[in-house]
Amino acid sequence: MQPATQLPYEQKYSMSWGEFISSVLFAFLGTQLVTLFLAIPLTNYTDSLTNKKQIAMYESMANTASIALQLAMVLFFIFKFEPAERLLLKSLNFKAIKEWRTYGYLLLFFTLNILNYILLSSVFQDATKQQSSALNLDVFNQYQIVSLISIVIFTPIFEELIFRGFILSFLSERFPFWIAAILTSFFFGIAHSYSLGVMVFTFFMGLLMAILCKKTNSIIPAMLFHIMNNMSASLF
Repeated sequence: MQPATQLPYEQKYSMSWGEFISSVLFAFLGTQLVTLFLAIPLTNYTDSLTNKKQIAMYESMANTASIALQLAMVLFFIFKFEPAERLLLKSLNFKAIKEWRTYGYLLLFFTLNILNYILLSSVFQDATKQQSSALNLDVFNQYQIVSLISIVIFTPIFEELIFRGFILSFLSERFPFWIAAILTSFFFGIAHSYSLGVMVFTFFMGLLMAILCKKTNSIIPAMLFHIMNNMSASLF
């Protein structure tokens, strides 16, 4: 009886731990450092302004341009770095949005997310105010259209590529789904450390999006879910 053939490491996993850690660090810190460096001239200019309306306009535009640039760099990285492309392309399954059951899951999970928000709001009553203050939303909302492009479109896509794209996909190759989902959601909560209440809410929201990815075999519905959440939070 012949021993079972062992798959080479590169065939068994999409990327190594070293490639994964460096990819996530680039996606989070590398892209942010680049945008901060490029924003220095604009920051110096806005520091010289005294008109609050002008300051709000430039800060809103800078914030939107920053996240757009970060998203562009992450997308470029995914399609130029073969292990990242190998890891993420299978989760970028656009066929999921053609299936009616995807929208059933979206409606169900979004309802659960609202219930989660209502429940946690009774425990962490100041969480929304703390997040709004940390993100300086009072300033950005003076130019709501510009802010909505950033908060409702660019940010959800950027975060889903990293959390449910990179992190969940990578961990799911090595651990059972629930361990991968909990770990990913934990990191998602840590990334939103504006307050304990916000971290707890985003942890459970992350779990819902991880399950949504599992049910639909795609991160596209999770992006739609995230967009719906941010839009409702911004408008209401």
